[in-house]
Amino acid sequence: MPRAAKLDTISLGYNQITTLANLEHAPNLSVLDLHSNKLESLPDTVMQMSRLKTLTVSNNELKDIDPRISLLEELVRINIEGNPLKAIKANMRSANAVQLKKYLKMRLGEDVVEAEETKQSAARGLPNMSSGYD
Repeated sequence: MPRAAKLDTISLGYNQITTLANLEHAPNLSVLDLHSNKLESLPDTVMQMSRLKTLTVSNNELKDIDPRISLLEELVRINIEGNPLKAIKANMRSANAVQLKKYLKMRLGEDVVEAEETKQSAARGLPNMSSGYD
């Protein structure tokens, strides 16, 4: 991935892609479309894409989705259908983003959710809502 701070959309469907690297070079992506490839996992950098609104990874070789994806607040569209997802219930594979994120968030420990929410608040310059209110 070339350095492209202004890049908003990447659409790489039908390219036989097995791995994807250097997504951090495009920190402002709002659309990441990787449908119909050969991906077996998503790069960890996807979990840090705070501006991502649409993620399409349908028809790949994903066996699981990292539940940290549920912590991306801007993510409103997720398509994961057509993957051999053993760890996700069949009815959740076609669920909308809100339902899927809620399901995935339940797989995370409370400490992970709290730490990530604190980090996101700090990144936006907001006070930490989880401490100091007794």
